[in-house]
Amino acid sequence: MDNLLELFRTRRAEICDAFSRRISGSLPLKQGPGRFCEDMIDVILACHERDSRSPAQAWARKLAHKESELSLEQIFASLKCLERSVRFHLLREVVQKKSLLAALAALDDFLDLLRTSCASVISKFDGSAVRFPIELGAIGTASDDFIGLADLQGTILYLNEAGRKMVGLPLSENIEPKSLHSFYTDKSWQEIHDVALAAVREHGNWEGHSRLKHFQTGEEIDVSTKVFVVKSPQTQLHTGLAVFHRSGGDSKVLEGALAEVEARKKTILESSLDPIITIDHNGLVSEFNRAAELVFGHPRETVLGKPPSEVLFPPAKIAGYQNRIDRYLEAGEGSMLGKRTEVTAIRANGESFPAEVAMSISQQSGSPVLTFFVRDISLQKQAEEEQIRYSAELERSNKELERFAYVASHDLQEPLRKILTFGDRLEISCGESLEERDKECLSRMQNAAKRMHVLINDLLLLSRVTTKEKMFERVDLAKVVKEVVSDLEVKIEQTGARVEVGKMPIIMADAVQIRQLFQNLMVNALKFRREEVLPVVKISARFLKIPTQRVGRRSNADEKCRILVEDNGIGFDEKYKERIFTIFQRLHTRDVYEGTGVGLAICRKIVERHNGTIVAHGELGKGATFEIVLPVIPK
Repeated sequence: MDNLLELFRTRRAEICDAFSRRISGSLPLKQGPGRFCEDMIDVILACHERDSRSPAQAWARKLAHKESELSLEQIFASLKCLERSVRFHLLREVVQKKSLLAALAALDDFLDLLRTSCASVISKFDGSAVRFPIELGAIGTASDDFIGLADLQGTILYLNEAGRKMVGLPLSENIEPKSLHSFYTDKSWQEIHDVALAAVREHGNWEGHSRLKHFQTGEEIDVSTKVFVVKSPQTQLHTGLAVFHRSGGDSKVLEGALAEVEARKKTILESSLDPIITIDHNGLVSEFNRAAELVFGHPRETVLGKPPSEVLFPPAKIAGYQNRIDRYLEAGEGSMLGKRTEVTAIRANGESFPAEVAMSISQQSGSPVLTFFVRDISLQKQAEEEQIRYSAELERSNKELERFAYVASHDLQEPLRKILTFGDRLEISCGESLEERDKECLSRMQNAAKRMHVLINDLLLLSRVTTKEKMFERVDLAKVVKEVVSDLEVKIEQTGARVEVGKMPIIMADAVQIRQLFQNLMVNALKFRREEVLPVVKISARFLKIPTQRVGRRSNADEKCRILVEDNGIGFDEKYKERIFTIFQRLHTRDVYEGTGVGLAICRKIVERHNGTIVAHGELGKGATFEIVLPVIPK
């Protein structure tokens, strides 16, 4: 009943649309089929809310006053269309067998109430004989059920076409007066006579099951039966009986369909790779699929009928989990429904393991049931812990290497200064007396010491990228580039270079490191120039996605800034585009281009510290381009 009423409330529009398509202009309705369907649904809901037949009778009287608009067979046809539209939605939305059967039975009751109300009000009566102002034979085309009308003595006066087919009577001939008794088996007629007719006289209606006889074959037919009294609208006296029978075939078809649904459900349960566990309204396990047996280690039969907390969760967690299950079943809702939650579960051997659980609640036979979808995440957790351990170990190792590089470079400065100092003294005091071979050895020693001094300074710069980190702040890239150009003014004049700077944005960054980045790239561009061509260095930047708000206000976290540093120098072969960022890696000998091979390694380390990327593109003899992509707001 509840499912049917809920369907009328939530699927009213869809039902009325389906009704309109089925009627498709066959009824002369001034108000339109949609509005007529709405009226029928309103009448059904009103009968339920008032627990009374009066809304149906009032609706029938309203139709009776519009005799020129609808005839009785047309009303019956419209009720049949409504029945088919509602049954379609019930079969699609109500999956539990008992709930579906209850909803279909309630639908039959309501529609029978509307039919009998219309038959009682629209039909005319004269004394104890029933007269009908319409051709009732047409009703047979509007219903698949047995519909019969009899007088108070039990003589059938009218039987529709479906009823005649059901019991094997001719369709084209007028029915000869027959007693109701002749339609039933002796045992069934006894119940009709002693129980049904008595209930009709007292309460106006009766419903139950009976067995009809086929007049040609003698076959017995199981039917559901409803009997209603017919009253005169003028005197309200009982003037006849309306008898409705429905073959049990519909139930068999329905049972077959539900059996298929149940089979599909079982197949899904058993083929699932993850455990699926269902808890009934009593808080006991009612479903435990094959995957659950494998994961938890319990045979299905030992778990069914037990509280899940007793067999699936550690003793320390039992009370909390069971209270939550009971609360959800009682309320029919909960904060964790539809969400994945991490819990600790336990196997049959006592081993606990992490699991991810999603819960959903549904109705079964009118009672709430809770379904757990469980996933064993032991391997995932092990992988995550291994990744965390590896990352921590790698970070520790990197920090130790950085500290070592800093300390080693710093400690090497003092002996290096002594080598340079004493070498200078030796050259001053003994330079004139030294032979040419000795002078060459002294010069080589001093040059090597100077190169070592430059190399140590570069190593210190590299280690300071991570050991001397500063908080990110607003950095105007245009201002930083202008300062770098000013610092390199002498070198720019010496090489005759031209530096072109485009529009530069503001980002969040470490200002000192960003300055070091631009300085290293510009020094590289000026160093690796072609002798016959004046160097040109172009620096530009733009947002990869048009910003909706300026930095300093709220902005998208995924906004990026793309920086290009281009030159027209000697370039390089693309196959070396990764090698040039490796520390101490050089593409040219020291006597051709000075340097230590650390500058671009520093650039990459700075960019990576800002969660960005740097790539190089080059072509021999045409120049190189360094593309840097930085987040506007690094995470």
